Amino acid sequence: MLRKPPAAATHDAHRLWTTMLETKDYPTDQDVLKLIAYYQFPHIRDRLMADIPGINEPPENILFAQTTQAPNSSRIEWAKQLLTHTTPQHAAPILTAIGYINWWEGRGSKAHQYLRLALDADPGYRFARLTDHMLGAGIIAGWNTNKNTAYRNNLDRP
Repeated sequence: MLRKPPAAATHDAHRLWTTMLETKDYPTDQDVLKLIAYYQFPHIRDRLMADIPGINEPPENILFAQTTQAPNSSRIEWAKQLLTHTTPQHAAPILTAIGYINWWEGRGSKAHQYLRLALDADPGYRFARLTDHMLGAGIIAGWNTNKNTAYRNNLDRP
């Protein structure tokens, strides 16, 4: 992975992750380990997080939930399940991603809990700290400010 040019590694990670998200089979242990490894690199992690909602818009719009399309909530839930398979020494990026997903879903308290776990795993993990500050500032995911794009759980559906 480290021997590949950054663009090639990002492409391989994107292909692996989108395949995992599109199939409903649990991945192999080898694929899970690759995914955990890819999440350790910030430029790849951001691309993978932007892949989660299944929206074809610029990654920065997706990460801040500022898209015109609604996120695919079942795909997000599946991503959360897939991300729970991590190892303690590499947990901070994964826990931060799960916290971020909870923020997308309007679950600020739960997001904060995951971010605290990420910081417990790695007190110097900057992305968890910055995301926690964003939550503390009261920033709401853009999707949740629009009834057409806001996260809905099964209880919210008619």
